[in-house]
Amino acid sequence: MPLTRKQTRTFVAVMVGLILGLSVLATVLITRGWDNEDVQEQVREQETERMREMPRFSE
Repeated sequence: MPLTRKQTRTFVAVMVGLILGLSVLATVLITRGWDNEDVQEQVREQETERMREMPRFSE
């Protein structure tokens, strides 16, 4: 059953609002993570561990 014109506009408006809201939330969480030294240390440790586990093709 197709949506009416009003239902379609409402659906699109809700989806755009949801996308914008999630974008703002992601931006806030990312910038807070940049400012948090504990989070940055965890990221460094994970990157170091990943680099150690990578296969070496030169060997």
